[in-house]
Amino acid sequence: MNWVQLRPDFYYAENIWDTQQARDYLSAILRDGEDPLRGFHHPNLKANRFHANPKYPVKRYMGYGHYWNPLDYLYHELQPNGARPWEIPQWMHEISRSILSDLFPQHLPSWQAQSALVNYYTSNSKMGLHVDKEEADHRAPVIGISFGGTCRFLFENDHGEEQSLLLPGNSLYCFGERARLMRHGVGTTYTNTLSPESSGLLGDKERLSVTLRKIFL
Repeated sequence: MNWVQLRPDFYYAENIWDTQQARDYLSAILRDGEDPLRGFHHPNLKANRFHANPKYPVKRYMGYGHYWNPLDYLYHELQPNGARPWEIPQWMHEISRSILSDLFPQHLPSWQAQSALVNYYTSNSKMGLHVDKEEADHRAPVIGISFGGTCRFLFENDHGEEQSLLLPGNSLYCFGERARLMRHGVGTTYTNTLSPESSGLLGDKERLSVTLRKIFL
């Protein structure tokens, strides 16, 4: 992969797979998303100790491996409906190991994807700046895969200043170690930017992201 370093320990790359391979992976995720028990849904959020008026900015999401619940900000072996999430597909494990081999080889012996959160962004949905800190190891890399349209990815540089890049479909990013607790987020998806692997599978201004994490020590 042709990695671009954006700050110490934060990288991204474009054109990860050829068009057909990327279409196959995206199609498989969308098929899983159709399952009535384990597929895409939106949580019925109620007031909790974190937020008086909680909301999740993405209308549809699902989990592989472990289910992350925005009600309590914790990972669970079962979904609220009692169903066990999908197992993480083998191709996600393979791409993760390839990325770590390139960027963070010191984590290869202990890092394994334990959760893959799939967010389905539609028109006007975005994710505000936040920090991934619910996981036990705050140096273990986080990997994000993007399909569909182009969005602006916002991140904090090593001086605490906000920067951004355009993140197209068929791309990914990875951050860990010194960048692991940086603030980051995504803006809305731009019009007429659908990448070739998503044509006919996603609509205009739609984007699907997969975020892979090691969550337990």
